[in-house]
Amino acid sequence: MIVHRRNWFYRLADQKFAQSITFKMPLTSHQVREKLQRLFHTTSLEIWAR
Repeated sequence: MIVHRRNWFYRLADQKFAQSITFKMPLTSHQVREKLQRLFHTTSLEIWAR
């Protein structure tokens, strides 16, 4: 099942706590992962929806 959400939480590999991010349009987890990887130039991150 593909889930579209506007509010997502992410945590980079060196972070202890999660950060929240909100998008103008609902996105899938794949789209969010791509945007965060471009933003932070890293592939090691965790994401989940709320």
